[in-house]
Amino acid sequence: MKSISPFLLALTTLMAGCVTLPPPPQWNPVSDAAEAEYRPYLAGGKGSLTGQAFLVQRGGGVVKAAGRNVTLDPATSVGNEWWGKAGKVWAHRSLTPPSPGFAKARQTTVADADGKFKFSGLAAGRYYVRTEVTWEVGGLPPQGGLVGVPVDVRDAQITEVILNQYPQ
Repeated sequence: MKSISPFLLALTTLMAGCVTLPPPPQWNPVSDAAEAEYRPYLAGGKGSLTGQAFLVQRGGGVVKAAGRNVTLDPATSVGNEWWGKAGKVWAHRSLTPPSPGFAKARQTTVADADGKFKFSGLAAGRYYVRTEVTWEVGGLPPQGGLVGVPVDVRDAQITEVILNQYPQ
């Protein structure tokens, strides 16, 4: 087992005490009109989305999203709210809005050893695609974070995306 220097341990403990998590999001009430926006996405289509997720470390090393869950969420009014309040926020990455349509329409897959992933049978439209890329160094808290972007899928076409930046 590796030992951590007393200085590094004290610095890590001090920094951990200074971190303040943002409060959990307050979701807008779910309406019938907002839920109806999911109908075309739930019907499916002929579009596909393929991609690769990774981050490049300062020293040039590449960390891939191997084995990580990749989520794909329609950019409806509920989806847009989720993206802004939780989808691109590390502290709230596992939170979802109280929308049955959001839960039904969300698609997930697992990235392969190279961080590559694919979604098929997609309806044309705008989506948010996202995953995590993290690594640990010398007993410090994990580094990296979420990578994701909004993406437009076209009917009967393959859309390609590279996830290598933190969401904006």
